[in-house]
Amino acid sequence: MSLSRPDKEYAPSPGLAQRWANRYIQGYLRRHPALESPSPHALKLARRWIIFWAAIAGIISGILIGGSEWWMREFATDNWEEMSLREQLPYWAGYMAVAGVVTIAEIGFLYWNALRGVASVTRLAGLSYGQAEPFEPDIQLTVHGVSRAALEYPSPGSLIYGVDPHAYLRGWKFTLRALLYRLKVSLSSFLLRLLLRRLLGRLTLRGFLPMLTGPLYAVWNAWIAARITQEAYLQARGPALVNYLMETLKESDEHTRQLVAQGVGELIMRNQQPHPNLVRLLARLLNSLPGQPQTLEVDWPSALRDYAQLAEEHRQTLLSSLTQAALLSGTYRGSRKRFLKEVFATCQTPLLEEDIKAQQQRLLSGQAP
Repeated sequence: MSLSRPDKEYAPSPGLAQRWANRYIQGYLRRHPALESPSPHALKLARRWIIFWAAIAGIISGILIGGSEWWMREFATDNWEEMSLREQLPYWAGYMAVAGVVTIAEIGFLYWNALRGVASVTRLAGLSYGQAEPFEPDIQLTVHGVSRAALEYPSPGSLIYGVDPHAYLRGWKFTLRALLYRLKVSLSSFLLRLLLRRLLGRLTLRGFLPMLTGPLYAVWNAWIAARITQEAYLQARGPALVNYLMETLKESDEHTRQLVAQGVGELIMRNQQPHPNLVRLLARLLNSLPGQPQTLEVDWPSALRDYAQLAEEHRQTLLSSLTQAALLSGTYRGSRKRFLKEVFATCQTPLLEEDIKAQQQRLLSGQAP
């Protein structure tokens, strides 16, 4: 029995919004020929424009929303401060309507800008895709991943070759995470506006709110756009980097590849999400093992005992592979940093953080690790 497709493992049943986003990105890639290698200059320029337009959207929406409140207080009435809350309610209803329309328009533009941006970044990052329909599973997995990044969707929680991404996320933590994701996707910008209006309410009387909220919204939008495009770049580099990693494991023995697979499975659970690059890597590892097992049962305590007993040659291969795997799923911090510290300590090998950060920089600049 052949191993199931990694794109089907990652997104077995994508929702309507993701299917639409997938079609948009697929159409963009078919209209633009793939590059033979990453284009750093074009990539940097594209990211700057994506971030720029997100910031401009924040400035415009900030001025419109802040300005409407300033106009309401200064010109709609002559004695705003003397009015009761009941008398102010019609004005607040009008203000909320304006703020809601502006926010919806801004969010719609930001989603379009993000989708267009991740499609452009994916191509400029050197993703090798053909014009045939449908895309091959490895490329389709990247399309799934970058579309979810653009929509700021949480990663699906389905089993990945038997590995549960939410194994360490139970009970109230799972509920809280789901709630925060929904707030982030649908209400973050609007809540930021209400918070700023509350905090800067006194300045509104002086007409400063439009000048302050515009730049603050711009910074907020620019940060989100920068984070999305960096994630899209990392995912687009995934197929080439996973191929490079598997080439380094070609001469290793079955036991070492099995231990690397255990580490990748544990990393998926530690990250609490199945990063597309790790899904791709796990599929390739399972496919390289005798019998091509369909699932992986992660036994981390047992794996750590085996790590400690490895010979020096196999130990270095393991540490190098798991370092690359961790960096393939994000920056060297948080759960990935704790994971590598535990693995290196178990192998009684010094963890040189400067070397790992340098490797991360090479990876993000388009070079092989």
